[in-house]
Amino acid sequence: MPKTLITLLLDRSGSMASIKDDTIGGFNAYVDTLKAAGGDIDFTFLQFDSNSIDKICVAVPVSQAPRLDASNYVPGASTPLIDAAYKTVKAVEESLDVHPTDTKIIVCIQTDGQENCSTEHSWHDLNLLIKEKTAAGWQFNFMGTGIDAYAQGARMGIAAANTISTGRDRRSVRASFIANAANAVAYARDMRVDMSYTAAQRAESGDAHADKVEGLNQAPATPAAPMAPRRKAARPIVDDFTL
Repeated sequence: MPKTLITLLLDRSGSMASIKDDTIGGFNAYVDTLKAAGGDIDFTFLQFDSNSIDKICVAVPVSQAPRLDASNYVPGASTPLIDAAYKTVKAVEESLDVHPTDTKIIVCIQTDGQENCSTEHSWHDLNLLIKEKTAAGWQFNFMGTGIDAYAQGARMGIAAANTISTGRDRRSVRASFIANAANAVAYARDMRVDMSYTAAQRAESGDAHADKVEGLNQAPATPAAPMAPRRKAARPIVDDFTL
């Protein structure tokens, strides 16, 4: 069975403060679910805001995945979602030389807000990149907490089937993280062909937007409207990094 590499990009911007404890609990349930399942899974965990993007762990065996608490998850600053997501995908791409060629790639992105300060890349840039990697067999998930995740996920290039719009309460946040981990384990074990969410998982996660999405389990994400790439700023909000 091939190795699976999971990369989780977690929003650490100021708006996450109101669901800080719920996010900590949800993430820890996610990690516990992955650890309990075992298997040949490596885990990379990144946190981002407009101050920095921090590598909490990089491609460690899932048994060594860290847990969150109030000391290592401190929300603050703004949300450079586009630049953080774009650079995460590129960093994963560049790291694959050290992984077997048949490694399964999963990239999960979580936020509770809207893009508000990226300087280097546009929605169009990110949309093209994610669609390119999806066509190459990568799996992407978008967890939007307290927002219409489907509209934002479509702009990113992530299929509606792989998107979930989570309620802003402890049970919903925890359920969405557990659903993501359960799907990752099943995908790693060849028990499912993708990382799409089920209707039951959406209901458990308090998804109030799924019923607005036509053909949710069949249609791909709506392409983003063409946008010119952003000019590189004098000081990038998100520094380049490697994994």
